[in-house]
Formats: sequence, structure tokens, C-alpha cells
Amino acid sequence: METMTFRITKEQAYAQGRAAGESYRGGAAGAEQCLRNSVRWIELQYPAAASLDFRRELLDFDQLRMSADLDLSRFPECRGLRELVEAERRGFTDTCDDRFLRAFHYNNNWFCSRVLNVRYVGRAPEPSRCTDFWFANTREGGPIHGSNRDDIRESYTSFPTPVGGGDEQRFTAITQVGGVSAAVLCDEAPEQWFPVNLNWLNLADLRTLPEYMSFLERYRDFWGPGNQIYMDPELNFVAVEKANRRMGVRYSTDGACAITACAYLIPEMAAFKKERDAVSLKARGWTVDNPDSRYWEGCERRYHRLLKLVDEENRRGATLIGAARIVLDHAVPFPDRICVAGEKGHPDEKLQNWTLQTFVRCISGPNRRMLCWQMDPTKPIPVYQTKPWYLTGAGVAMRPEWERELAEAGDLGGSQE
Repeated sequence: METMTFRITKEQAYAQGRAAGESYRGGAAGAEQCLRNSVRWIELQYPAAASLDFRRELLDFDQLRMSADLDLSRFPECRGLRELVEAERRGFTDTCDDRFLRAFHYNNNWFCSRVLNVRYVGRAPEPSRCTDFWFANTREGGPIHGSNRDDIRESYTSFPTPVGGGDEQRFTAITQVGGVSAAVLCDEAPEQWFPVNLNWLNLADLRTLPEYMSFLERYRDFWGPGNQIYMDPELNFVAVEKANRRMGVRYSTDGACAITACAYLIPEMAAFKKERDAVSLKARGWTVDNPDSRYWEGCERRYHRLLKLVDEENRRGATLIGAARIVLDHAVPFPDRICVAGEKGHPDEKLQNWTLQTFVRCISGPNRRMLCWQMDPTKPIPVYQTKPWYLTGAGVAMRPEWERELAEAGDLGGSQE
């Protein structure tokens, strides 16, 4: 039987579009807040674009992408994709007949990365968002995942309460299991513009990480930028660092993998970013002491510290409490610390990052459980000073020794042995 090309039907694509359009119809609060935040960020970060008619530019960009050709001899997996994309957009339009909101929903991130980050010189890259790391073999008897979700605190008013009781998690195919933001100012523009959603492609035939990385390289114009972690069913990991068109790959050799945001440590990616950084600074006539250079240096130092902490925890045998010490790390001064709380790297920095949500979880085995922290975004209290939720997996009862272990751990992240 011939393998299906897509994981989605036209009917499902249409339904996804309808759901997205519904979120914008009538000025839904979340969508309106997203739009305001994006416009505010663009105004702050790209002063050279102040004279742009953002509405007109985004509409034109949307038209450019939809009218672009797609070379099916080069991307045969995409045969029939245009019909799916058009079906999704029909679904959006049938619930929200506003061309600008549709263009914003489908193209705003791409417009920032593929136009503003290429054509204009911004103040700084997008605020550092997030940390992800994994341990394959742990003292808990199952893989451990740790994650921080960082963002601008003022963009939020509340978060939903964490829920436990999840089933055991297994991986039967190569899966993206982590993703954080990363970008390059004065980056390269793509050669391909048509909107290709890689999540719609059936990639079941790609059974090894090298095969999957080769596919991502061939499709490099259609995804990213950002840093990502991929895992295969045997719990092998690979970290990918991605700009608009360029990507670097770091394979794990010891059963652990980690990424953090807005920095590249793979040599060829680090060299490319530093070369483009110099171009962007020269274009603005900035000296060595400037918000961008401080920001980029801080992100790189934080990345190095994360890899060090993950390696040390992996060597001693990872535990849930050990992983929690990493995500909540504030044992060293900013900017090296992993957990951030609105600190400024430079007096002229416009936007500050907070670690808003944090979790560590053991996803399989008899000790399935997770710890979750999240701050009230309306109150400037570091997330490591909040009380965590302790949640167990489906069918796993809370054990007194787990609660006792947490109580005895003290100031998690405040010291690193």
C-alpha cells in the first residue's frame, strides 16, 4: 500500500482554519492581546521600520507567500499541499472575514524573521524564551524532561492551573521534544516562500536521526529559526540550532541533551551569528558597550552554564530534584543563571524576561510525576520563590518520601553542588 503523503485531510485543515478564525472573530481577548503585543514589540525592536505601513506590508507579504511557486521535483512530499493550505484559509475566512487578521495569524512570525530581521536592523533579537533539557537514563527509572518558559511578564495576566494524572509517555517515531527561540539580525532571506507546514507531512519513513536531519536540511527554508531537540524511539537525542536558512546539528553521545534560547554554540552557527552581529552593530554605529552585545553575551553564557549543569547531573545520575535544581538555577549572578526574574543586562534594554512557568517531569516508569512552578504574571515575584504543584502520573499514588525529599531540598536552584 502506498504511504500517505500527509497526516491531515482537507477537512481537517479546514477545521483548523475555522478554529483559528473563531479565536479572532469579534476581537477575542487573547487574539487582540497577541496583536497588540506584536505591534508593540515591532515598534520597540525595529526603529528603522517606524515608517512602515505594517498593515499593508503584512497583506502584501501574505500575497507573496500564497502566490509563490513550489518546486515539486525538489520537494515531492508536498504534492497536493497547496490544496490543504487553501482549505485551511477558507476555514479561517468562513469564521473571520478579515484579510489583515488572517495575514497576521499565518505570517506575522515569518514577516519578523524573513523580512524585518533581514531588511531592517533591530535593537535586539526577540527576548530569550525558554530552556529545554532531557535525560534518557535516570535514577527515577524513566526519562526526565526539564523546561522553563520565559517571556515578557507584562504580556500576560494569568495562567491555567497545572493538571496531573497523565499517562505514561512513549515515543514510536522521531519526535521534536523541545524548542526555544533563537534569531539572527541581518539574517539571510529564504529562497522558498510558499507556506509549508512540516507538521502536516507524513515522515514515518524517516527512521534515524541522520535521515531526519537530512530532510530538515533540504527543507531549511520552511522552518525555524530556533533551537530544537529531537528524540528517536531508542531515546537518542540531537540538538539543532537554526537561523533563517542555516542549521547546525549536535548529536548526544551520553543520553542527555539541552538547549536554551537566543544563542548558538555549534561552531559554524556561532561563527555565522557573530559575523552577522558585527554587520548589524556597524550599521547602527554602535560601540562595544551596547544592549545587543550584552544581551547576546548573556545568552551564550547561560547556554554554556546549562550544558555544564546538565552534564554534571547526568554523570551523577539524574533525579527529579536534580533536574529541578537546574530549571530553577539562580545560584550565580545574572546573566549566567538559568532562571531569570526581570534582570537587565544593560541600562538601555527595553524589554526584560522572566521565567514564568517551569516544570520537571519523569515521563515513564513507576516514578511518573512532575513538579510545576508558575508565577503570577501581575506580581514581580521570581518563580523560584513560589510554591510548586506536585502532580503524579495516572495510577501513581503520591508517596510520603517524595514530599519529604522536596521539603528537605531547601532552596532549589539557590546552590549547585
